[in-house]
Amino acid sequence: MKLSPTETLRGKTIFFIGGTGFVGKVTLSMLLHNFPEIGRVYATVRARDENESRTRFWTSIVTSHTFDPLREKYGDGFEDFIREKVVPVNGDVGNEFLGLDEAEARKIMQDTDIIINGAGNVTFNPPLESALRTNVVGSNNIIKLARMMKKPRLVHVSTCFVAGKRSGAIWENEPVVGYFPRKNELVGTTFDVNREVEDCARLSEQARAEADDAVQAAKFRELARKRFIEEGRDPDDESELKSAIFRERKMWIRERTTELGAERADYWGWTNIYTYSKSLAEQIIAQQDDIVKVLVRPSIVESSVAYPFPGWNEGFTTTAPLILIALRGQPVIPVNEKLILDIIPVDMVAGVILGAAVKALQEDDPPLVFQASSGDSNPNNMKRIVGLVGLYKRQHFEEKETGNKLVNRLAGAVEATPVKQRAYELTSAPMLNKLAKSADSIMDRVTPRWGGGRIGNIVADLKKSTENFKESTQATMDAFAMFKPFMIDNEYLYRSDNVRDLMSSIKEKERALLPWYPEKLDWYDYWLNIHFPGMRKWVLPTLEEELKAVEKTRVHLPRPDRPF
Repeated sequence: MKLSPTETLRGKTIFFIGGTGFVGKVTLSMLLHNFPEIGRVYATVRARDENESRTRFWTSIVTSHTFDPLREKYGDGFEDFIREKVVPVNGDVGNEFLGLDEAEARKIMQDTDIIINGAGNVTFNPPLESALRTNVVGSNNIIKLARMMKKPRLVHVSTCFVAGKRSGAIWENEPVVGYFPRKNELVGTTFDVNREVEDCARLSEQARAEADDAVQAAKFRELARKRFIEEGRDPDDESELKSAIFRERKMWIRERTTELGAERADYWGWTNIYTYSKSLAEQIIAQQDDIVKVLVRPSIVESSVAYPFPGWNEGFTTTAPLILIALRGQPVIPVNEKLILDIIPVDMVAGVILGAAVKALQEDDPPLVFQASSGDSNPNNMKRIVGLVGLYKRQHFEEKETGNKLVNRLAGAVEATPVKQRAYELTSAPMLNKLAKSADSIMDRVTPRWGGGRIGNIVADLKKSTENFKESTQATMDAFAMFKPFMIDNEYLYRSDNVRDLMSSIKEKERALLPWYPEKLDWYDYWLNIHFPGMRKWVLPTLEEELKAVEKTRVHLPRPDRPF
């Protein structure tokens, strides 16, 4: 018998966690738009209190372009419809009962048919404690909440990249509990998620113990005094210095736990703390036998095909630095030309999340994993993608109305070329960065130690130029290093058989309500006419400003708020 999403969701109450992010907003909007007969949606919005939560919902979420189809559909009745269907809840997954009063949490859960959890710390390498708080502690808190339901049902959004450092086919029916990427290499080694969480807690304590070392404490004081002197403040003002020392200690602990977490993730075979902690969360959820649970794993989430409209995107996305750096003149892009860069439009991810919820509402033992990916049905390799980036760059500069026309024409003529990692290191940003560092060192040596006069000014200007160039090339290197595991190292082939089976089980007349057609995507049309223009409009202007700030302050590229 075919599934009817409309009938399944009619009158149901959904507790929606993480509806403030890119994927979450599209999923929430699609749910309300395509299934208006839904009963109620409790949507968590993290804030200091309930009033701020409601304010943020109405001023930052409902005002998003993601909800444009609903505004068009309901016109003047839009706000009334939202008020009828959605109840904003001040919730933080890092807190027990998500910060709700226990009695209130129990009351809401008794009314809830299914939880959709799209929350998570998606920074690539955050401090270990931060990642665990959201992705691991948060999962345990949600499980505890789910057990208050009459029938616990949970859809948890993860990522395909929990696969870690490996190549080849990644199947949806592979074991989740006890998984680690080096399993076939570290023969006889077992991976226990509960022990892993305990060990990570000890790592955090280790970092704090190291911070209490006498020498380390002296370094914090030294750094604080140096900062005060640079800022023209009194380094002997103990009351002010005390708080500055505390800040230095706090920053050091964050960096140290990030370092320890990245080392641990790397040893087990994960690409970063993000994928490591997301795998831990998956394993914790998969262990629960008294909950109907489903894991949805998107691959690289990018611009929508159709909903809320073609090209919608926001935030820092995986392809954003690739596109921006090419537009800024980077001539070579280090990639594995044969590697499939698995991209899936955000509206198709939303379709799978809602489809998985329908499945979990209908069955007590649904498939555990649904991978929302395109690589097994419509592969697109890096060679072709870099070629399309070059094609878009030419088109962009031909159509550009600002700036010098000759400069624009020349910029468009320099197309990005895919190269191997070694060629990139010898001929591009890394080589130029080394030259800039050498020039910077020379400038230091020749700077006059006397007043300087005009010669000193010339050297200072030259030094400033080399420093700017050094920062620019370093930013480029950082961007490529961040995504090297996904563009060069690992040749993933994600399988989406469970998703296809799910979508084929939906009544044919309702399939359009759960968009899923990666095999039909024309990648040439998608990249040139949908994705690139969407990125140019919604993402790159903000990213360009952030990158300029980075080059001034010498911090690495901003961490992505959404890598996948």
